[in-house]
Amino acid sequence: TAAREVERTLLDAAQGELTAVSVTKKQRRRNPAAPFTTSTLQQEASRKLGFNTQRTMGVAQKLYEGIELPGEGNVGLITYMRTDSVALAQVAVDEIRDVIAERYGKENVPETPREFKTKSKNAQEAHEAIRPTSVARAPDEIKGALDEDQLKLYSLIWRRTMACQMIPAVFDTVAIDFAAGKPDDGHRLRANGSILVVPGFIAVYQEGKDDATTDEGDRLLPEIAEGDVVKLVELRPEQHFTEPPPRFTEASLVKTLEEYGIGRPSTYASIIATLKNREYVEMDGKRFIPSDIGRIVNGFLTDHFTQYVDYDFTARLEDELDAVSRGEADWVPVLDRFWKPFHELCEEKEATVTREQVAQARELGTDPKSGKPVTVRMGRYGPFVQIGTKDDE
Repeated sequence: TAAREVERTLLDAAQGELTAVSVTKKQRRRNPAAPFTTSTLQQEASRKLGFNTQRTMGVAQKLYEGIELPGEGNVGLITYMRTDSVALAQVAVDEIRDVIAERYGKENVPETPREFKTKSKNAQEAHEAIRPTSVARAPDEIKGALDEDQLKLYSLIWRRTMACQMIPAVFDTVAIDFAAGKPDDGHRLRANGSILVVPGFIAVYQEGKDDATTDEGDRLLPEIAEGDVVKLVELRPEQHFTEPPPRFTEASLVKTLEEYGIGRPSTYASIIATLKNREYVEMDGKRFIPSDIGRIVNGFLTDHFTQYVDYDFTARLEDELDAVSRGEADWVPVLDRFWKPFHELCEEKEATVTREQVAQARELGTDPKSGKPVTVRMGRYGPFVQIGTKDDE
């Protein structure tokens, strides 16, 4: 094949060595992620700790309510864990900067504190981001008072909070052109990557990614100068095809719910729990796969309650409810506008949609003994076959 031929030609030319013929460097800075909100905490705990959303919220609740610390009594270790704000109180920022200077050196503290703006227009700014009540309580100092899950989650929150007020990480992005054999033979290979010059916040915390495709710019390369000869270990002639988007994990689902404005910080865990408890989805590793019953429910709602399962419907209703909470609208007309058409639609569907349509019944043929039709359909416990109607013996 063509790929094999290319590989053979290059290996023959290289004879186990490559020469760096040009090294191009550019500098780029990367800033830390904002401190945690409910959604980003659930995403990161899923990616980094393998916690599902319910487990994350259960552990966070305990840390918020308080843990018995030796000599201090019951101490709430984190701020309120249901929030969509990334704001930090000034007193917290001052303490974080002091602890960074003490633990990681003054050179890691930026000249001015970093401020984060909450994107959501309806974020409840009364709450702060999720942060330790005092970053002076480092995870390694209180680990004796915490169980394993609590320590993992507290460490995650502590590190993210510290990192958000540290200096950016500085990388040299590098493109190295190598020659296989003599430089004028025309056999060229390129390596893209980066060299970490100043670790900055990365020394403490780096945000995880969903379905991370390896970004070549993020590949760390060693220092290589023009003219250096390096050993050729392996050549990989790879062909890439466009893949369909991967199925949701809990982390990517929470991220998408937030992007579409569906639900609130306090509801993500219960939305996901409902999907699992009603068996609308099955888990394949960390991925959600719709079950047969899930597909039927989805099909039914999409066909018969189209406007209510529209992404914008939920977001629009959230906006109206926010206007009520701000005192800009009266709640009775808002609920009236929603309830009357919804109630009428429910009554109409109850009268016009048959059980057969809901169960997506398909006729297989006729039973030779009784002459009755044989149908296959979905029931509460999965697919089943039925002779005649459900009222027959």
